[in-house]
Amino acid sequence: MSMIRWSWLLLGIAASMAANAQGIKPAVVSPGPHPVRMQALGARPGMAPIAPQQTMTVWRAGAATCGAEPVPPMRAPNPLPSLSWGTASEAPLRFAFRIDERGRPLGVRQLERRYVASAGDVAPALASALFAPGRPREGCTIDFTAERMQLDQVPVGLAMAYTVFPTAGRPPAALWQRIRPADATCYEPTPALLNRAYPDFTAMDGEQGRPLWSMTGYDIDAGGRPVHVRTVDGSRSALLDAAARRAVEQSRFGKGARHGCLYPYWKIADPMAAPEPPSRDSAAAQSEACKALGEWVRAPRLSYPDNYRRRGIEGWAIVAYDVAPWGALGNVRVIASEPTSDFGDAATAMFAGLSRKPSEAGASGCVERVRYVMSKPGTSRPSEDPATLY
Repeated sequence: MSMIRWSWLLLGIAASMAANAQGIKPAVVSPGPHPVRMQALGARPGMAPIAPQQTMTVWRAGAATCGAEPVPPMRAPNPLPSLSWGTASEAPLRFAFRIDERGRPLGVRQLERRYVASAGDVAPALASALFAPGRPREGCTIDFTAERMQLDQVPVGLAMAYTVFPTAGRPPAALWQRIRPADATCYEPTPALLNRAYPDFTAMDGEQGRPLWSMTGYDIDAGGRPVHVRTVDGSRSALLDAAARRAVEQSRFGKGARHGCLYPYWKIADPMAAPEPPSRDSAAAQSEACKALGEWVRAPRLSYPDNYRRRGIEGWAIVAYDVAPWGALGNVRVIASEPTSDFGDAATAMFAGLSRKPSEAGASGCVERVRYVMSKPGTSRPSEDPATLY
């Protein structure tokens, strides 16, 4: 069981954090004697340009089917929200997968391969879902539709979840304002922190593939002791909620009564082991030319796919490539990957542009295996987890 605490920014962040959301001024282009004025997107002549707006996108899972048979999940895929600019809605995404005898989705892949910046957690969320165990199922599909909303309209619980698990940098000031109680006196200025207590996360069971969080609300009495401690929102883990309340009760602040304070505690997901990869005996033998290749001139930079690290999802990929006589790699392709195609994409990205030592004739059909394994408690932080060649 691994864990990590990132420092959580106090809610009283200055409104200057939203300075990057300024309006677009009309640009003037002068190709010749008659200047051409380019209007800002969405603006009509004589109207002020429309400023870009940051919005939140939430992907909602539809019904899953295997063939024509519906397969309701025991634990539904629940992608983390993301932030983006603009108001245009995203087209739905369809994923194909199969379900093993334990009810776990495997072979997850997006059917229409297009990059969607706001959808980085959709495939990981599906990989961490759970269906009824029993007989394996093939030919399964599920659609995800995007809901985009203005930041001042985001439900408070969803805004809280994003401040705990931001998927794209520092949360904007609008979300902090969204979650702050209207009559709160806890933030301007913030109370002096004398002691911040934390739960014993090592004694707490987590969930595979699902990070847990608990937002705790409290007031502070004149002596600096938290009072009226309560769970405001979270992932509904009774164990974490109770531990979070105890930790807040044990914390201490400078003297002076305050009310409307908030503090989150969270526990990253327990590792979700990858399915067993094919044995080496089941694969075609490497050619003698591949076996004779020299050392790497530029070795693969091993890194863990960030969206899967966040959920503790482990995986593997088998990649093939050719090597030119001068050592350059080419024709890098995925032979197999699990539990999603994203691990194959990450592995091919590792090998792109790399090279081996020059050889007389080069080689083709060389194979590398990459395994993505989360660190164990007491070792490296999850953000430092490397992939390994094996």
